[in-house]
Amino acid sequence: MRRMTLCLVLLLLVAFPVLAQDAAAAEQSQDFLSLVISAVLWATLAVIISQGASILVLWGLGLPPRKLTHEIEDVQNTAVGAMFFIISLTAALFVGFMTTDGFTPDPPALESAAWMIGGVIVAFIYTFILFVIAHRVMGRQPGENVYTYIRREVILEQNAALAFFLGGLTITVFISIVFQLL
Repeated sequence: MRRMTLCLVLLLLVAFPVLAQDAAAAEQSQDFLSLVISAVLWATLAVIISQGASILVLWGLGLPPRKLTHEIEDVQNTAVGAMFFIISLTAALFVGFMTTDGFTPDPPALESAAWMIGGVIVAFIYTFILFVIAHRVMGRQPGENVYTYIRREVILEQNAALAFFLGGLTITVFISIVFQLL
């Protein structure tokens, strides 16, 4: 899975400039690369803000940070997961509104489709990286990979707290990247 992610990132970084045959196309590929970097940086900021704010709010409500994993994994406290989701959504919208220049007119349909596909690929790669980090931090079982961990927790154990937590990570990344593509 890491190789596939690395290949997709390399494809994004290498394929667009290689396909560029004139100065205008080369400039567009550089614009794409700078937009991807900008989107990833703003998504990172949104994730840091949302997770930090969630931890602080829950700490203020009496749940210390060292007990968060226990509440999400063992107790499966849906309210804790919902807090992460709601704060993540709010933070992503806030960062998105604050970091965009507003709506820009749509380019031709083919170019719009390419931007959307590129944005979705970047968002999926970034979300996968966040899921890997969550997998490493949470209570995984020995030898359990990211897919089997999430499948066990969300499908088999019906852990809504973890589903909300992971959903909050996902929504933060996708909303942040959408705002950068506007």
